[in-house]
Amino acid sequence: WYHMFDLAQDYVKRGMTAYVEKVQEPEFAARDRGYSFVSHQQEVGTGYFDDVTTVIQGGTSSVTALTGSTEEEQFH
Repeated sequence: WYHMFDLAQDYVKRGMTAYVEKVQEPEFAARDRGYSFVSHQQEVGTGYFDDVTTVIQGGTSSVTALTGSTEEEQFH
């Protein structure tokens, strides 16, 4: 809870710069140690459900989340 309190206090003063420095940059730095939530769609299973939908639809589906999206190359 303290870190959220600290972030809120700093956010009031510095805006998104506080968020970037206290949350985003440490998350990206932790990627080398196995932290994978910087690729949020990997964690929520979008690719898995796209694959299931494609199988059910016989190889093609117009309702998958990643196909044709700007994120498609990031999550494979």
